[in-house]
Amino acid sequence: MKPLFLQPIISNDENIFSLSISDLMTALLLVFILILSGISLKLAEQQEENKKYLDTISAQQEAKRRIIAQLKGEMDQFDIEVDPKTGAIRIKEAILFEFGKFELKEKGKEFLDKFIPRYVEILFAKKEIREQIGQVIIEGHTDNIGDYLYNMKLSMDRAYNVVFYVYSEEFTDFDYNDILIKKLSADGRSFANPISENDTIEGRRRNRRVEFKFSFKDWTTLQNKQFNNWGNNEYSKKPAQF
Repeated sequence: MKPLFLQPIISNDENIFSLSISDLMTALLLVFILILSGISLKLAEQQEENKKYLDTISAQQEAKRRIIAQLKGEMDQFDIEVDPKTGAIRIKEAILFEFGKFELKEKGKEFLDKFIPRYVEILFAKKEIREQIGQVIIEGHTDNIGDYLYNMKLSMDRAYNVVFYVYSEEFTDFDYNDILIKKLSADGRSFANPISENDTIEGRRRNRRVEFKFSFKDWTTLQNKQFNNWGNNEYSKKPAQF
């Protein structure tokens, strides 16, 4: 038997070092698992967001198809153009205004009395379509006779007067006017967006027009409920004054 002082001594430092390596490997494994779980969760969330986005786009495409089909089927009675790609309605100047004027003709008012209720019904009667509509825009357009600013004012005044008449006391009440008023805007484009050449009488005649356009809610607006509710305050609930 070896004397006690000759027996090998096991260092406590060696045990501590061994345990420290083991603990470190375990900790690293846990960190790796947490990171992997976080990435998997993020990917799942992203896939869900992508699915919602694609579902929204699909619903908007279907809504657009249905709106355009109805417009093309019913607007012939009004002697106006329907853009088959966008659904924009093009109303000739002669229907609403005298040349170079922005005051609505009496025949123009009669036209709007019939056109507006039907147009608005097509956009808002069905819930699945109504929920996709973000904005309705009335745009004035001119030919290039006169300078840009003159035509800008003329085009804006024409668009504004259409809106003014629709919400005046003269106009007969119509369904969904409370929805339209929240989505309606008026704009003038001067001669910036011609649909025909401006070097012929016929081309200039076509360019002098008023357009009714609709646009869909974008993804950010659909996703952000706070944005959708931002305008719901005591002032927004009061009817607009024209």
